Amino acid sequence: MTRCSSSRRRSHGQVLWLLLACSWVAAARAQQAPRTDPVEVAALNTILGRWGLRASTAWNISGEPCSGAAVDDTDADNSRDINPGIKCDCSYNASTVCHITTLRVYGLNVDQIPAELQNLTYLNNLNLQQNYLTGPLPSFIGKFTAMQHLAVSILIHYLEHFKGAWESFKSPFTGH
Repeated sequence: MTRCSSSRRRSHGQVLWLLLACSWVAAARAQQAPRTDPVEVAALNTILGRWGLRASTAWNISGEPCSGAAVDDTDADNSRDINPGIKCDCSYNASTVCHITTLRVYGLNVDQIPAELQNLTYLNNLNLQQNYLTGPLPSFIGKFTAMQHLAVSILIHYLEHFKGAWESFKSPFTGH
């Protein structure tokens, strides 16, 4: 009888241990850090590469763009130390997916807006001030319906192109 009883206790202990281990694994999976949308990661890497820039280690921790300063309270628009800078919103898909909402490239001699920028569809703040943008402002800028802040420095020669893009940019807000 003692033998049977100790065998049951051991069996119950193993079941209890297994249940605890499974709950720890489930909790760890639930607490995994959200990941940046892969389409946006590819777009950001291409954009930065075209401009000859690299992601800041302040926000690109271990290859994950939406980490560090990109998701904390750092003011990306006014930080002298973080340029280029991004901010992300990681509240999508039950807080498992992050989207890039801010891109700031201030005074880094950027000369064009790459087509890949249109893949950052969640942008609501684009700051390209103090650069040397020489090409026309792409019409896809007008399709950023979440855009709240757009800051660019553009050479006067291309003002007509800018005007056309600006008109399409305004239309989602004015209904025209």
